Amino acid sequence: MGRLKYDKELLDFVEDRHPAMYHVLRVLKFVAYTLALVVLYYLVFTLFFSSEEERRMISERRLIEREYDALSGQVTLLENVVGGLEVKDEAIYRELFNTNFPDISFADTSLMQALSDTACVPQLVDMTYLAAFRLGREFDLCSMLIGAVADSLSETDPDMLRRIPSIMPIADFPLGNVGASLGRKMHPFYKEVVFHGGLDLVAPAGVEVRTTADGTVKSVERAMKLQGTRIVVDHGNGYETVYAHLSDVLVRKGQQVSRGDVIGRSGNSGTSFAPHLHYEVLRDGRQLDPLCFFNAELDTDSYAELLMYAANTGQSLD
Repeated sequence: MGRLKYDKELLDFVEDRHPAMYHVLRVLKFVAYTLALVVLYYLVFTLFFSSEEERRMISERRLIEREYDALSGQVTLLENVVGGLEVKDEAIYRELFNTNFPDISFADTSLMQALSDTACVPQLVDMTYLAAFRLGREFDLCSMLIGAVADSLSETDPDMLRRIPSIMPIADFPLGNVGASLGRKMHPFYKEVVFHGGLDLVAPAGVEVRTTADGTVKSVERAMKLQGTRIVVDHGNGYETVYAHLSDVLVRKGQQVSRGDVIGRSGNSGTSFAPHLHYEVLRDGRQLDPLCFFNAELDTDSYAELLMYAANTGQSLD
């Protein structure tokens, strides 16, 4: 028997009968409360509790973010280094071969960088394949250019090659002692930024100085100011080299010299802040960067070390 209720008309208790819809609504309300409670439990569990797999994935994500930041910094550094090397390569190519550096368009990595922020693995694979394909073609082009240079050198008179400055003017020179190179540098006496026309090689007075290519002694000068005692060698192909602030001269004007011959000794003559050799390379009267002419004596690592020391020296010694 169902629930009873008091009927005012009959003045008696009768069974309370509800329509079917009433019971349906009660069931739906129960289901709705149950679902709401389930959702609430799920949210609480999700926000305040995490499984071992989730914790592992969060840890991996944080590690990847840190590694990505570190790699981004390394990529930026490498891009700057490569950019500097490209400028230096162009200068070396222009000075040695008297022509512009060949226009080689390296693979564009901008799209790869954009894709690296996503998880588009198929696209990354495609881009890696294309980049490798381009690098292969560029390698073939570089090999062809190197072969052309080698063929050109093989057909060149060896005597002409010996007249191009290509060694350091001080034998076994400690690379860490290289000073200011060509460009605007701080003058040691005026304390102003002025143009520095050569390369300073810091060495004690009396160190042997050698000529860097075959040629003829054009002039021997001795002075109390400016570059002091200096030697100018004419190499007969538009190139001239200057060796300044010497303490002693071992050649005379008009004398024939060969690459590696000792022509003087380093010193502190003229307007010099400390004992050193000031070395210049000129072609057709124009001052060139001497750093571009040590390729015949230094390997790649030593040459890179020399460039680094020279780039970090902002004050000349004369």
